[in-house]
Amino acid sequence: MRALLITATDTGVGKTFVSYNLAYALKEAGVKVGYLKPVETDVKELPADGSLLVSITGQDIKEAVPVVFSLPLSPYAGILEEGKDFSLDDLKHHFESMLQRYEFVIVEGAGGIAVPIKRDYDYAKLAKDWNLPILIVARATLGTINHTFLTYFYAKSMGLDIKGIVMNGFGGKDVSERTNPRIVQELTGIKPLEIPRIDGLLLPAEFRRALAHLVGF
Repeated sequence: MRALLITATDTGVGKTFVSYNLAYALKEAGVKVGYLKPVETDVKELPADGSLLVSITGQDIKEAVPVVFSLPLSPYAGILEEGKDFSLDDLKHHFESMLQRYEFVIVEGAGGIAVPIKRDYDYAKLAKDWNLPILIVARATLGTINHTFLTYFYAKSMGLDIKGIVMNGFGGKDVSERTNPRIVQELTGIKPLEIPRIDGLLLPAEFRRALAHLVGF
């Protein structure tokens, strides 16, 4: 495996947080890792997610985030609202060129797997076209069972290779946290990696190693 799409059950569940810790873990392991967020929205000056990740990878921000929109919307909604477009072929060529420069490329989506990048083209189709296995990031708390299963089911229906489910933000206050991982495993056949809620960005080493293990390192 040379690359992976990090997707999610929803927006704001921790894709960038997981991407950051995976990039950190791979760099710790001596892997030359690159990061690509094909489209970042809600960009006022610099892309926030991309800027965070290039602080680990050392990339130029324009390599990491080739397309930006200013409004906090899906990429396709950004096209409709802001009146500018981009080429899917150019994005794929950019990704393929990064595969030549890095040992592993982390591709981060925007929102969930069914979020449209363009009309009739979402992140599941991108993963299919780019031959990317996926890692699903889900919240730990109430509501995650439905969102996680629907994401898993859609990914399987598209023939995608699911490398794991990361349930992020266990804090111990939500009673559903006690049973959510078990039920998700029963529904999907995948034992979730349970990530605690922390202050700051860097997970303890054991969780970083677990993320690296999910992608084969």
